[in-house]
Amino acid sequence: MSEAATLPVTKAEALDALRIIGELCRRYQITSLDGFRQGCAEFAEEESLNVAILGRFKAGKSSFLNHLFGKPLLPVGVVPVTTVITVIEYGPRALAEVVFKNGRTEQIPWERIGDFISETENPENFKQVERVRIELPELERYRGIRFVDTPGLESVLRHNTEASLDWLPKVGLALVAVGVDPPLSQHDIELIRNLSRYTPNVAVLLTKVDVLNELERSQVQDFVEEQLARYWDKPVPLFPYSIRPGFEHFRAGLDARLLSQTRANAGEHHAGILRHKIDSLLAECAEYLTLALKAAEVDDSERRLLRQRIVGEKEYLDDTRQTLRLAARHAAATARTTFEALLHRDELPVRDRLIAQFNREFPGWTSSLATALKQFEDWLSSMVRSEMESLSIHHREEFVQPVRRVSRQLSESLQDFRNRLSERSVQALGVTLRTSEMEFRVEDPKSPDVRVGKIFDRNWELLSFLLPMTLIKGLVRRHFERKVSDVVFINLSRLASQWEEIVNASLSALEKEAIQRLDSLIATIEKLTAAEGHAVAAIRADLASVGQALPPNAT
Repeated sequence: MSEAATLPVTKAEALDALRIIGELCRRYQITSLDGFRQGCAEFAEEESLNVAILGRFKAGKSSFLNHLFGKPLLPVGVVPVTTVITVIEYGPRALAEVVFKNGRTEQIPWERIGDFISETENPENFKQVERVRIELPELERYRGIRFVDTPGLESVLRHNTEASLDWLPKVGLALVAVGVDPPLSQHDIELIRNLSRYTPNVAVLLTKVDVLNELERSQVQDFVEEQLARYWDKPVPLFPYSIRPGFEHFRAGLDARLLSQTRANAGEHHAGILRHKIDSLLAECAEYLTLALKAAEVDDSERRLLRQRIVGEKEYLDDTRQTLRLAARHAAATARTTFEALLHRDELPVRDRLIAQFNREFPGWTSSLATALKQFEDWLSSMVRSEMESLSIHHREEFVQPVRRVSRQLSESLQDFRNRLSERSVQALGVTLRTSEMEFRVEDPKSPDVRVGKIFDRNWELLSFLLPMTLIKGLVRRHFERKVSDVVFINLSRLASQWEEIVNASLSALEKEAIQRLDSLIATIEKLTAAEGHAVAAIRADLASVGQALPPNAT
């Protein structure tokens, strides 16, 4: 999807337009554009042009970049690998820097990059990495552009999809990686459509073409081009690619037709893409103001009825809120039972494992009862903590599943509500509202800090010198074995309780955020449709300011 002829904007012009949009959004309570505005502001401040590699997991994004750079920078594998955004660009010296979500940065040897961006070394991004930034002198030929490797979309690892979707507003040139099997999915089409909101520069990278013969490759390329032509009037550039020897001409073609041209005109491309972003944002802001203008132009007696037709009756809104609450609260109510049942399956294996280990260790503790008590307590505390931590990690996916399921349910419910708002707006006033929004989500809950409580009452130590181990060793052994079973049971229950508390806190946050988003959207529409006749002139003036926020675009 090549860029149309546009009149580029300067950074100052873009920031001034964003200031106008921000003032209008605050005045009319248009909160749904906040994320887009922030992405535009960040893009305006960038000096380099982002070339983002996006697409489904296992489409070959990281392999493509490693091949392009001629260096195994990024981890690859047969399962979803990339877990965080990775930015690669030219620098006078080799540099790898980790930027954490709390703002802290840490320089690392580039050989350790995988420790932070690999799903294996950083599962679920538990290290809380915002992004990894890499600079390489070898990339001087691409000076002025910045490559962005994104986690794969549509994998079972939801946090990977979220990291990529969050990046979309910052995209400059988008290179959508599509494997030849299947050659193009509806999700790929939706991704390209979503990207067109943020950039006019979208191309498709058809990966793994080496698995096809020449005839098959031609057929697949024709199929993809035909499908793309069904959705977009302007052609979407298509670049076949393979990292295998014998296909170097594909790399040369991509470099000559896309990357080198982008690098040579990076500043011009940046200004044109920034113009596209601001134009999209202005158009969406204008839609909301048009809704306000249409409402203000109707008779006062009809305005309240009009608002109800668009937003819905109070009972309908209450039912929608209750639906959101019930989704979160039902999951919270069943979390403890679910977790206990899950961990119950581990009780016998953990107990048997520890008792077997205990029987190997116990003979070395029999010099005195005091020694046995101390050694056993230290050993059992350490072993149970290790077992509980292992179980917490092993079952993490199952523990956080209620949060992810509810997040998806709330996202779908809110999007359904937004879609109905748009349909009713068209029916009532002939105004379409672009009501799509980034997926609703909160971060996955963090694993609990596993702790093991006190195992023995210290009064035992007062009697230990009176009880010779030669007489009571068998009794002590049996007592300790029973203690192992008791401590395992207690700490499995404690682990279930810890995860219940953490998950329910996340579910409560999801519920609160969902209600807040719903109420915010309702407040926006009610504010817009409450404009009275005397506000018509002011709304028209605000609409005019939107139209004049940027210099006229070239035709």
